[in-house]
Amino acid sequence: MIDRMKAQGFLYLIMIFPLIDIFNGVFISYGHNIPLGTAYRIFFIAYIIYGVLSKGIKLNGSYALLIISLFLFIILCIVQTIFFETTISLLIEEFSYVIRFSLCLLIPFFANQFEEYLSIKKIMNVAISLNVLLIGGLIIPYFLGLGNSTYDDTAGFKGFYFATNDIAYAFLIMLFFMGWLLIQRKRRSIPAGYLLILYFLDMYCLLILGTKSGLLAGLIYSIYLIFHFLYRYRSQTLYEQFFVFEFLLAMLFFLLVKGKEFILGSLSGVLQRFAYFRTLYQDDWVRLFMSSRNVYLKEAVDNFLQLPDNQYIFWFGQGFENRWNWYGRRGGLVEMDFFDMFFSYGIIGTMILIAVIVYFLKVALYRKANKFSIFLLVFTIIYSLLVGHVFFSALSATVFGFMCMFIQEVKKEQVCQE
Repeated sequence: MIDRMKAQGFLYLIMIFPLIDIFNGVFISYGHNIPLGTAYRIFFIAYIIYGVLSKGIKLNGSYALLIISLFLFIILCIVQTIFFETTISLLIEEFSYVIRFSLCLLIPFFANQFEEYLSIKKIMNVAISLNVLLIGGLIIPYFLGLGNSTYDDTAGFKGFYFATNDIAYAFLIMLFFMGWLLIQRKRRSIPAGYLLILYFLDMYCLLILGTKSGLLAGLIYSIYLIFHFLYRYRSQTLYEQFFVFEFLLAMLFFLLVKGKEFILGSLSGVLQRFAYFRTLYQDDWVRLFMSSRNVYLKEAVDNFLQLPDNQYIFWFGQGFENRWNWYGRRGGLVEMDFFDMFFSYGIIGTMILIAVIVYFLKVALYRKANKFSIFLLVFTIIYSLLVGHVFFSALSATVFGFMCMFIQEVKKEQVCQE
């Protein structure tokens, strides 16, 4: 009974993280230095550690991966402090990146330890609640005229969330979950009509966020869903035919009844920003679509090559804080996770990141491959490689950990059914 309550408390703590990030953003926006987000995640991690230790640790792959990863990252940070002769306060700042990354592993680790009290249905109920809170946290400030934008008052609106690409990743994963629930009729805990509303609101949030990667990924996934339902329309039951009709009717309602002005008005900021940067970059299309990440990468490589003793730094890296303090915007952050991992924590850190991804790919492929789980992981790899802000952002690391918990639960259910 107590363990069941611990598992339920764990799910509730995940569920409220959008509210925490919203209020944290409000405090920051209005100049109040209240570390609400940091306090919440410290409490969350402490809750996970307490819950697992009080229950008794089951030795498995996720436990070994967590312990080895945290141990190596701590060692890497200490080695960097000694090698570069930096301060203890800088070491503590560097540990904050390790804590964020640890959320990717701690969430599925806890779920693995309490797997008998979790199910796909419970996880999807949490996903729906998360989605509602994420949507509300962006749309409500948008219509009230509150919050912040990435570039100006018309482009890249992010409300009180901290970073645009982080929250775009979260919306995309929620979008994928809603689409999966629409396809998996037996998995639904709420009617398809409500899922469609959430799906379209997710798309609208991606629209007002205005990221190229978010809009493109959302559009491609929506086209896939339409073709999927059209295929089922040709081959499935009358109920399925009606559901396809319902889905397509909702699409037409959104596109036609709401009108072109509504859509073009929402797109105007994105289009203006696109035109501005096209002129600024003098039609350098690679730089335009990569948002200068190719430039940041070249500068980061140049910075690394100019470092003395870089043959040693190749192994343990320079650290996020050192890179930003030394180079700033000129290569101090590439915004591509695999490269940022290499330059910050060397080849050792990069191998840890690869090991994490390979581990969860192995879970998804075990015995009978789950296509949706593989899709989520492959998309995350591509997004983190090209856009970044997945593994070292507290918000998106929480979403990634939640996604990996879902992948574990899907595999557990598959194995039980065999």
